[in-house]
Amino acid sequence: AQRNSERRLSLNNQLSKLKYQLEYERKRDMDTPVSSLVSSIGSLEEELKKLQKKDSEIRHAMEDAERYIEELQSEVDEWKSKVEKCESSLSELKKKGNTVQGDINKLKRQIGSKETLIEQLKSRTKDILENCELQQITLPTNGDLMEIGSSLQPGNLDYSELRKSGLHNIRSSDRDKKEAEFKQKLDSLTSEIERTAPNLKALDQYEALQEKEKDAVEEFEAARKEEKEVTDRYNMVKRKRYELFMEAFNHIAENIDKIYKDLTTNSTPNLGGTAYLSLENEDDPYLHGIKYTAMPPSKRFRDMEQLSGGEKTVAALALLFAVHSFRPTPFFILDEVDAALDNVNVAKVARFICARSCPADGVQAKNGQRFQCIVISLKDSFYEKAQALIGVSRDCEKSCSKVFSFDLTRYKE
Repeated sequence: AQRNSERRLSLNNQLSKLKYQLEYERKRDMDTPVSSLVSSIGSLEEELKKLQKKDSEIRHAMEDAERYIEELQSEVDEWKSKVEKCESSLSELKKKGNTVQGDINKLKRQIGSKETLIEQLKSRTKDILENCELQQITLPTNGDLMEIGSSLQPGNLDYSELRKSGLHNIRSSDRDKKEAEFKQKLDSLTSEIERTAPNLKALDQYEALQEKEKDAVEEFEAARKEEKEVTDRYNMVKRKRYELFMEAFNHIAENIDKIYKDLTTNSTPNLGGTAYLSLENEDDPYLHGIKYTAMPPSKRFRDMEQLSGGEKTVAALALLFAVHSFRPTPFFILDEVDAALDNVNVAKVARFICARSCPADGVQAKNGQRFQCIVISLKDSFYEKAQALIGVSRDCEKSCSKVFSFDLTRYKE
């Protein structure tokens, strides 16, 4: 875009020169053919239109790039939100998994306790059978006594067939009391076994939660990967913007002091003023301000607001020329920049522009920086330094403006 702008400005300059030359030749009534000039003007106008079209396309491309950057930033924010939601869901699933695992462990402990109780009951039943055997009390069974002792299955005993003699040995009141105690204990054990029945669906629920957790982890990893890619692209654009900004700032900061000295120096060398730039935030310089400080020769430090009108004008011109030195353009226009300057500062500014402008004889300009400058001025001490003058006046007869041109290079001292 910069090259196209430079080319377009160069073509405009050439077109203006050709128009003025054509008008000049026509006024002198010379016989030199102007058809070649007209043809050149036409071709230059065509090329200018092409460059303008190309410049418009580049501007649209830059706007598209800026919109793309904004979309990337929006995607980054969206994926950050998704990652946070995934992390929250994963945390909840982990909590549910821990709760289910705790329930499983609790059920395992209860099952182990009941198995221990069953073993105790089996052992007690065995002791009762052995005691009955020692006392020679015969208990009717569905199988052999040794088999019962080895298997410890009390369900094989036929308690309804106890010998009547054994029952007569116990008083009726004691028998009823024992029967009530045994029945109460049996009901209590039955109720406790029912309460401690294991939840057979707990393992299935735990496996389902593990599957959900696995899916959530995979979704989280995918989101984090995509978020990282978007963040990397964003950081690349941010780093490129920082590099471009700092490239321009460093160049301008390095040149502004020398330019300000050239604009304010007197006949005595190295007695010019001092100017420098400083960043308010070095981490994100393009989001904050830039401090510009200018100290005229032989004066103490003061804020820019406290400088006089002429001193502010010279400081602004120094900044303008420093910015121009970074990406030079073929020419630029100064509109009455000398209005607030006294004669001394007018002479300094005119001397600086003459030293930096393109000389008519083609000699290399000072410091290799060549540019053309169109100055609108009403002070003769300024425009007498120019290479050519163009005056505009009113033509009362035609009720329009009239243009005069004068080449000062013919009278160069």
